[in-house]
Amino acid sequence: MQITDIEISSDGYCPKQARHLAHVCLTLADRIVTLFCAVELAEETGAEARRAAFLGDALRQMRRMPEFRAGRTRLEFADGLAAA
Repeated sequence: MQITDIEISSDGYCPKQARHLAHVCLTLADRIVTLFCAVELAEETGAEARRAAFLGDALRQMRRMPEFRAGRTRLEFADGLAAA
């Protein structure tokens, strides 16, 4: 299944948990999936590194969903999206 758009919102740092938190919205052909992501990075980590970490956590969560875990469907990025 092709991911056609990625939106990361509510990006913030929680000092109590020492984590960056965000909602990652993945747009697919037949659905939009919103995932709550938490990544352990230093507070001063740059935006691109945070984006990559949030996307990695979102993909990890997606791969645990039954339709992807069973191998019936594969996740892939639309042309030019992964580099964005």
